[in-house]
Amino acid sequence: MKSRAKAKRAAEPAQRWREHRLYGRVPLVRHETVVKGKTYEWWQCDPAFKPRLPRGALAGDVTKQDFCPCHPPKYFYLGETRCCIQCGDDFPFSASEQKYWYEVRKFNFHSVPVRCPECRRRRRSEHALREQIAQARRAVEEEPRSAAAHLALARAIVEYHERTGAGRLDDAVAAARKAAKLRPEGLDAALWARITRARAARSDRR
Repeated sequence: MKSRAKAKRAAEPAQRWREHRLYGRVPLVRHETVVKGKTYEWWQCDPAFKPRLPRGALAGDVTKQDFCPCHPPKYFYLGETRCCIQCGDDFPFSASEQKYWYEVRKFNFHSVPVRCPECRRRRRSEHALREQIAQARRAVEEEPRSAAAHLALARAIVEYHERTGAGRLDDAVAAARKAAKLRPEGLDAALWARITRARAARSDRR
């Protein structure tokens, strides 16, 4: 009787654990994969594990996370401070924001914010302005005799330069002049021609 019980215990996989700096002793679950008749054993952090929540922590929902089985899931989230690579200021990456990143947007765990919220907003705004310039250039290509299209391009380039200090102001000057030539009676075209020339001159003096 004892020999049968001993044999049964020997046949059962031993319980394994993984020490984690946040979650403590995490139990591992054994899995098997059969490939071409060969059985391969692998272990995964138990998704049902419920570690003790530290003060201020927000519980994670493992079923909503997209994580590699070789790494532990986000059992809980703790707020942390990160440094913005653009402005150099510290900014909070809160537990609730982490939960949104990894459970709603399904980001990979290696994805973390590298810019502060203000720099992220500025970057999105700059991206929108670049897209505006691209759309204006396409409009000019499609309607080269349209004063409005050339004027829109001049405005888009100037707005981008005001925001970023970059941009091809010569293109803005040329577009504004073209708009003024196509519509000599238009006050907007003449005004933007002067604005772009003045901005280009200031930029050249720097």
